Amino acid sequence: MSANRILLVEDDRNTADLLMHVLHSAGYAPDLVSTESAAMQRLPERWYDLVVADWRLSDGDGLIVVDRAADLGMKTAILTGYAFAMPPDIATRHEVWLKPMRPTELVVAIERCTEKNGA
Repeated sequence: MSANRILLVEDDRNTADLLMHVLHSAGYAPDLVSTESAAMQRLPERWYDLVVADWRLSDGDGLIVVDRAADLGMKTAILTGYAFAMPPDIATRHEVWLKPMRPTELVVAIERCTEKNGA
């Protein structure tokens, strides 16, 4: 597996630690930020093969992050436990992954997303 560069935007420390462990174990090279503002600063500085953001962040909205990443040509996914409350057009613009997510499901979702889009 290639070491695709992934930006993970997750504000829950326990969830972030678990996801980072899974990503490292699967051979990915993830960067972690915990806020919308940190993600927005990071996006223009570095290319990511995939940006995965929690929808509801402590300082804002993960949709803003993935919309910006998509505008820059990056692949995107929203991770949420609140899919029922999301606007219906989100799934047409971004992958939508539901929390909680098993580690193996995360790896399969990343592989599917990056392969589908030619990473």
